[in-house]
Order: sequence, then structure tokens, then C-alpha cells
Amino acid sequence: MAVEFFQAGNGEKTCKINNFPLHSAYEPSKEAERYVKNSICKFKPKFVLVVEPGISYCVNYFRELYPDSKLCCVRLCDDFADSDSLWDKVFYFSKTKSLNTDIFNYMGDEGIIACFFWSWPGAQNAFKEENNAVWEEIKKAVIKTKSILNTRRYFAKRWTKNTLRFCLFSKYNAYILKGNSPVIVCASGPSLKSSIPFLKQYREQYFLVAVSSALSPLIDADIIPDVCISTDGGYWAKLHLEFGLKRHNIPLVLPLEGACYGEILNEHTIVPVAYGDGVGEKLIDKCNYINVKAIRNGTVSGTAADFALSITSGEVFFCGLDLSVSKGFSHTQPNELEINDCIHDTRLRTQETRITPSTFNSPALDIYRAWFASNNFFHRVFRLSDNYDYKNNLGQIPDVDWKIFKQHIPTGILTKPTTLYLTHEIIKNDRIKMLMEETWKNLDDIEWIKSVLPNEEILFERSQPEDRETLGKKIRQEMENFAKEIQATFEKGLKT
Repeated sequence: MAVEFFQAGNGEKTCKINNFPLHSAYEPSKEAERYVKNSICKFKPKFVLVVEPGISYCVNYFRELYPDSKLCCVRLCDDFADSDSLWDKVFYFSKTKSLNTDIFNYMGDEGIIACFFWSWPGAQNAFKEENNAVWEEIKKAVIKTKSILNTRRYFAKRWTKNTLRFCLFSKYNAYILKGNSPVIVCASGPSLKSSIPFLKQYREQYFLVAVSSALSPLIDADIIPDVCISTDGGYWAKLHLEFGLKRHNIPLVLPLEGACYGEILNEHTIVPVAYGDGVGEKLIDKCNYINVKAIRNGTVSGTAADFALSITSGEVFFCGLDLSVSKGFSHTQPNELEINDCIHDTRLRTQETRITPSTFNSPALDIYRAWFASNNFFHRVFRLSDNYDYKNNLGQIPDVDWKIFKQHIPTGILTKPTTLYLTHEIIKNDRIKMLMEETWKNLDDIEWIKSVLPNEEILFERSQPEDRETLGKKIRQEMENFAKEIQATFEKGLKT
């Protein structure tokens, strides 16, 4: 790729790429001002992403136009790096394996939906193929965001109700003191089975975190985790928790919005997880819960990775993190969902018919795998197995065997993370009264609105000034309806 720099008619620097002009040969800064002022964005963006701005004449005009926005660009070559410092964030398309994931990790779903995407006009001709490829990556990031926002829209009220239930029922609280031992996180992919003998052999040398779906195969092998982690806000995670936690006193690492039976919340030790936003963050201090910080993630294994890194100065190893389709069962057996579903198998609706869909490609698995592959986790996370033949790789996360694991066991004093326990005296009527007061008091609070009505809040943020009053009244009415629903549920609880 031949980049030719030369002096424009007004004395400024300009350039051509393969004979295509990237900037004006006469007044490149004036050209940039005109293009930016003619760009059309019908909302106030949180981010502006420009595909290959070249010498970056446009950045200052975007800064004037959107002073509160984060300005980002995607570079299609290395020749304009001297102007990178003008941007808040620079992505190099040639140096990333998954630009859509990099964009998503930086902006998040709310950022992408509030981002103004724009190509520098000269780049569309000078970098035609690369420009088209970048827009395909942007499309993937937007589709991923749309999927997440649809999920949030469907589950938002349920997650908020889960948070209020958590605060009503949970009275046995714990937190984790950091250690230096390895931490093993067990997911339930088919590769977990090969590691069961080694998990038993080295059980005293590591701290064991089990995601909820891995409880059954571990307990079936007489391997008791130090903690279980569950983040799912829906129904299915409850079945795994009911099996394992009613038989063993395993502390449960759970975000306030996670789904859990009231009986387990009331009688079991919970390590509350705070994501740093939403209703949970508002209530967690009100209830005097000591919590651990973690990242919200589409898969429990993603949150488990962040949690595991926070409780040890050593390395973190994943077993059962296949993140791929399989020919047989997609989870190591026994599995509570399989036990529950197989009851309904018949000659006309066989087990094979039921599990066949899990052998097809899954967009969700692709998203989770791309997320893991795009993170290096400070080079402290490994995928561990007994030389299992994985169908994929996880980018900068190395696949290692148990010989490598042995090398990471501290040679000096080994200190496992330690669980410390607290008990809260909860008077049910007082707790209900406090939660009802908080619900009514926060009808106009932005974090509560995001938690209960995420899509409506995004529409409000992107709306034109003349539409805001109508949308604001609609949001207020929906929040009042939600509060009345919570009040009716709690008043029923006061009578029982």
C-alpha cells in the first residue's frame, strides 16, 4: 500500500493512497469541517466511531460538535499513528482478530446503541475492501447489541424482582479473603469428564469454583466445590442449585439479580456479587451486605473468570470450558436439566431428537467464545484438561494439561482463598417496609429506570427534545405500575 504525503495548496499536510486522494489537495482542514458539519446524527451520541480518518483533520470538528462524546477511530493502516493521541480510543483493524468484540468490550451494549458510526469519505475509495470489512464487523457488534437488548427487555423486570427478593430473604452473607493458590473454575462442557480424576488427585492444592451446571457431575464424583457461582436470572439455573445446595453447605456466589429459590436464599450462605450498576448497587448498602465486585457477562463463565482472578494472586484454570457444539450431550453428565427433560422422552419424541439441536452451530456460543478469545486476562487464565481434543481455541488463553497445572502450585506456603461468614438479623416486616420505600422513592432514578425499563430509557436518551416530555410521562407511568406490582406482592407477604 503506497501512502504519498505532500503539501496541500494552503500549506497543510495531505496525502494519496494508491493514487486515491484521502484528503483535499487544496484545503484538507476546511474539507473536514464541511464533511463533519454535513454529517447527520439525529441523537446525542455517547460515542463517535470514524473509520480511517487519515490525518485526523475531522477530530477537532467532531469534538466541537459533540463535546461530551468519546471519539474513536478504526485505523486501516499504520501510517497515521502520529495523530492517534487526538482520539479517545484507536482500534487497529489489521492487529485485531475480532474488531466487533473489541468495539463491544470498549463501548458495551448501551454505548453501541448510542454510537454514531461514520466513514471518512476518502477512505471509502482508498481502502474499499478494508472499509467494507470493517463495516461488516460493526454490523456484527450491532447485531450482538440488539440481541442483548432484546434479552434485557424481556427479563429486565424479572431481574429487578429477583434483586428485591434477594434483599428480602438473604440473611447469611459471606465474603472471600484473597489467597495465593491456583483457582480452578469448573464449567460443565464435555471435556470436564476427563479432568475428574485429576480434580480429585490434587483437591487440596487449589480453590474450586463450580458454575451451577457443573455441581451435579462434581458432587456425583464426591468432589465438593469451595463455592458455586450462578448468574442466570431465569428459571433453569434454579434446578442446578436445588440439587447441589440442598445437599451440601456450599457458599453461593450470586448477583442480586440472579434467580434462586427463596428457601435457598433464606437458609444458605450467599456471597453477593455487585456489578456496579442498577438496582442492586442502590440496595446492597441499604441491606449491609458485604459484596464482591465482578463484571456482568452473557455467560456465567465470563463472570466467574473475573471473580476467580479477584480472589487469588495465583493462576486461574478452567475445566469444561468447551464453548463449542458436541455430537452427544452438550454437558458432562449427570446434568439436572437432562434428568428433568428425559422423563418426557417417548418412542415418538426420543432422546436423540431432543438433543440433536445442541449439535448445531450456536450464535450464543460464538459470542461467548469470541469474548474469551479477545481477552488475555493478564496472562493468568488457562484452559485445563487431560489433553482433550478441543474443536476451537480461545485466543490468548492457552490450553494446558495437568503437568503444567502442577508447575503453578506455590512451592512455599500455599494459602487458599478464605470464606468469612456474617449473619444479618432480618425482621421481615421492617425489611419489606424498607424495600417498598426504596421502590417508590426511586421512580425517577436513572439506574432504577435502566433496570426496569432499559429499552425505554435508551429511546428517551436518543429522543429529540420535542418528544422527551411524552416519553418521560410514559416511563413514569410504567415505573409506577411496576411499584404497585411490587407493593401488592409485598403486602401479600406481610399478611402471611
